[in-house]
Amino acid sequence: MKAEQASGQVSALLTQWCDALVRLQVELPDARLDGGILCPACGMLHGRSFEAVYPLLHMAHRTGRQAYLTAAKRLFAWERNLRSGDGGSRNDFKSDWKGVTAFAAIALCDALDLHGDLLPPDEIAAWEARLSEMGAWLAAHLTEQTPAYLNYYAANACAMALLGRRASNDAYLALAKRLAAHCLRHVSESGLIYGEGSPTTAVSPKGCLAIDLGYNAEETLPCLTRYAAVTGDTQAQARCIDLWRAQLLWMLPDGAWDNSVGTRAFKWTYWGSRTADGCQAALFALGQADPVFAEAAWRNFALLRDCTHDGLLAGGPDYARAGEPLCVHHTICHAKTLAAALDAGIPSFPRVPLPSEQPAACTQYPELDVFRLAAGAWRMDVSGYDFQYRGASHAAGGCISLLWHADAGPLIAVGMVEYALREPHNQQLSLHPETHRCVCPRLEATVDGRRFSQTYCAARLSRLQDAHGTGVHVEAALCGRDGEELPDGACTLDYLLTENALTVRARVQPAVADRACFVLPLIGKHATVRIEEGTLQCAPANIFNLSPGFLATEYRIAPEPDGRLCFTVGVEQKG
Repeated sequence: MKAEQASGQVSALLTQWCDALVRLQVELPDARLDGGILCPACGMLHGRSFEAVYPLLHMAHRTGRQAYLTAAKRLFAWERNLRSGDGGSRNDFKSDWKGVTAFAAIALCDALDLHGDLLPPDEIAAWEARLSEMGAWLAAHLTEQTPAYLNYYAANACAMALLGRRASNDAYLALAKRLAAHCLRHVSESGLIYGEGSPTTAVSPKGCLAIDLGYNAEETLPCLTRYAAVTGDTQAQARCIDLWRAQLLWMLPDGAWDNSVGTRAFKWTYWGSRTADGCQAALFALGQADPVFAEAAWRNFALLRDCTHDGLLAGGPDYARAGEPLCVHHTICHAKTLAAALDAGIPSFPRVPLPSEQPAACTQYPELDVFRLAAGAWRMDVSGYDFQYRGASHAAGGCISLLWHADAGPLIAVGMVEYALREPHNQQLSLHPETHRCVCPRLEATVDGRRFSQTYCAARLSRLQDAHGTGVHVEAALCGRDGEELPDGACTLDYLLTENALTVRARVQPAVADRACFVLPLIGKHATVRIEEGTLQCAPANIFNLSPGFLATEYRIAPEPDGRLCFTVGVEQKG
């Protein structure tokens, strides 16, 4: 693809986004509100709205339109409402978390360094003074000893590198190097960054690590990659390239980041993560040397474009069809990354396959207790991941967390198994709670009004050897959300993936068979279900889930009296 073609399409999307941000900017006489960006989904002014100063100045520079420049100035003035007395910037009006100062500093630094000549001298002085305050706060309050998730250390490594370079501050540069080295020590045997939990070195009962693929792809790795480029740390740069190669195994052929398992799957939006920045700037930069990185950046960009409606990046592919409002937070964060990619220059690159297009038949990730399977056009994840983040969140218990087909796209994609506001300022509630349901396929039973599900158990997973395909055997139990096992709740599941279909064989104990069922939500219109043992309990229902943002058809399959059930999932043949 030619650089001009790619840049033109990226610019067009960024223009849509920034026009929407200008449209949503508040104009009121109250200084607490004036200049903020109002979120249509959350009904609030997200504190991180301030970071849009960078893409807005980029647009002002590129187009010469005064509206973008005015919007950036007003956003900077509004940011004073988020400042604390010590120089940090609060996440939101009702949040005392100030680690986001790192992201604000990066955005402000880029705005000044790349487009500051658009500002009058008095405005430049004010922006420089605020940047200086942020740098001092970050140096004092966001170090390796600060309780935080790993992405914040990576972000501050980037911020300190930028600030240290522009101010010739050796102390800042030294802290950047320490923080980056600290992050690069948090790498699993499979090459996945861990540390998205508290503490960063925490280990689950199964020995799993705190890993979030979405944050790794859209925040931690991009920040570390930029740190290495800014400081000329060649050792860190080489390490980042290796980590990106491991990360690319989790990009689906359609450009989605597979975060169906992860500590913060509640932020999974199929294209990435709700409050992270994105991968385009880092991957396009690396694409100058290896086209596979530029290819990944482009495919993910195409997904962002497809998920844009009325100028805003939706929280998933089906938000608009489901009649859900769009949170502005995604657009603010990802606009920064597109602006950075354009400012750095998008390279020409040949179109090449992604690693996920030529995967291994079966890969086990012990640090996640996940099996990833591939057969022909199919891709599938089976999750036993027991590192829970603030209660039951992601798929576990030996559930299928992802099922994807090259012709039909995602058929199963699981975010939260119980939707809850883990971070109230960073999530939204559905306008249609009557159809907002869990999209995790699972065995469950209702006994005395209480629900017991395999998703809450510590299942045992093993590879299933079969002459016809690749599979996973699961030994599980039906448990309450507190982990209490249902008497006679032991169950087994066998998943067999072939080039033609997925076959699921399950068995519950006969004592609970009359109260059990397999809940099977399937995405899209091209999936077929053939029940071989068991019966359809009721008519299929149309449902939706905000994470990762898909409409689905929910089938409920009751087992035979002896507890057995078997069904096959396929894809309609074309033509």
